[in-house]
Amino acid sequence: MHTDGPRGTTAPAAADRDVLLDVQDLAVRIGPAEIVNGVSFSVPRGGTLGIVGESGSGKSMTVLAATGLIGSPPARVSGRSLLDGQDIVRMDPRRLRGVHGRRIGFVFQDPSTSLNPVLTVEQQLTEAPRFHLGLTRREARLRALELLEAVGIPDPPSRLCAYPHQLSGGMKQRVMIAVALACGPDLLVADEPTTALDVTTQAQILERVKELQESRG
Repeated sequence: MHTDGPRGTTAPAAADRDVLLDVQDLAVRIGPAEIVNGVSFSVPRGGTLGIVGESGSGKSMTVLAATGLIGSPPARVSGRSLLDGQDIVRMDPRRLRGVHGRRIGFVFQDPSTSLNPVLTVEQQLTEAPRFHLGLTRREARLRALELLEAVGIPDPPSRLCAYPHQLSGGMKQRVMIAVALACGPDLLVADEPTTALDVTTQAQILERVKELQESRG
């Protein structure tokens, strides 16, 4: 990555046993272009890491590559990204499906494009817990209600039957966070999660994410 690319900022480095994600010399090439070059950072268990940089500097590409969300081909990813010692870069697709959602949760920029418009909130919240955790429909529904309450959505039972278009932007982003937390992941990745929101809602969402991070580790 160029010198004006993203920079990782975090608390003082933790001991190796306390590092959840350890990224070493990560590089991404698409065709002849090298999009990311030699990026290294670590995320301490229970800690927070911020990656900052100008628009187009490669922040999202770095995170997507480090978490196994860039398909190959056409992208070529090299280096290492160790989640509890397991290299995501070299992980086969079948194992990755077990990591995504179960161990890594994702909150993307625009919930309107991340949430499925033809599925209810309940369907989107219960799918992963039933698949990854083997919960029954009733257990998954109870978990969904708890998650909606945790992210600050009022009257959770009435929201379960709603479709994304029936929710405000802030509500949709809260649902997206709930979906990301549905299986109790070890790592939560938030890629500019407040871009599509107004300033007041941005502050509320960031505060909620901080509270959830502190309470859930």
